[in-house]
Amino acid sequence: MFHMPVDVVATFNVQGKIKPNFIRLEDEGHVLQTYKIENVVFSREEKYAGIPVILFCCNIMRGGCMQLIQIKYHVKSHQWVLVNEGNKKQEKS
Repeated sequence: MFHMPVDVVATFNVQGKIKPNFIRLEDEGHVLQTYKIENVVFSREEKYAGIPVILFCCNIMRGGCMQLIQIKYHVKSHQWVLVNEGNKKQEKS
């Protein structure tokens, strides 16, 4: 498991719940690409080494394939970290 800092654009509802909308990842050519987060599969609050975080499991469309990723939002420092880049699932027709 790796933890790479990433840029995320998110929105907050009136109750203060966070919803990630876009993520910026480096492609094979080391160029930053922005991907729309298609949906959030689940989110949960955790403590990582005693630090409060919110884990999001999301789907993005990358290279014509749906890809499952996990990102963490560090509540106190307001930082986003890519935890896991899952396998690409299926090509979009």
